[in-house]
Amino acid sequence: MATIRTGLLIIRAWAEPGSSSPLRVQIRITTDVSLGVERSETIAEADAVVEVVRAWLQEMATTAR
Repeated sequence: MATIRTGLLIIRAWAEPGSSSPLRVQIRITTDVSLGVERSETIAEADAVVEVVRAWLQEMATTAR
């Protein structure tokens, strides 16, 4: 019987007033919830957040095969 693996990606975003780049985003990632959070990052650019999410989705898709 095949095992189903569940990943989790949590995004928490806030603004830091007065900063030249006010966006702050914390991302917590795991490709298997039974392992707990495998990686945590804090990012200040929207495009970088998109890239982290895209890479995580690709990793989930690749390891599902």
